[in-house]
Amino acid sequence: MNCAFEDCRLLAQLFDQGEPLPFERFSSERRADTEAIAQMALENYAEMRDGVRDPRFMLQRELSLALERRHPRRFVPRYSMVMFRADLPYREAFERGALQQQILDELTPPGTTLATADFDRAGRLIESRLPELP
Repeated sequence: MNCAFEDCRLLAQLFDQGEPLPFERFSSERRADTEAIAQMALENYAEMRDGVRDPRFMLQRELSLALERRHPRRFVPRYSMVMFRADLPYREAFERGALQQQILDELTPPGTTLATADFDRAGRLIESRLPELP
């Protein structure tokens, strides 16, 4: 539904700019976002099917929320970017989500718990890899 709202917003902008039949431009401008949301939907399906039973996955979800609280302008879980940030294109949410996943993977070697997570290192990784969000 959010994707459909984004489609409507872009179409309205194109019509407002005076383009009588902007569908070719619309299709080219939306392609990267629609490919990103399609890929994220497939990844979400796999996460829900397999990931929720994986202790590392659950640890990373907890860590993700903790990092969001500590770095709210830089680290926002991908689900939150997609569902609650209409100002972020899907392709950006997809790319940032991949960067954030790399950070989570680096921070959660075997044996890590939320209590032993290195939040100082996390802050350095976040600061160096994730620009602030608008």
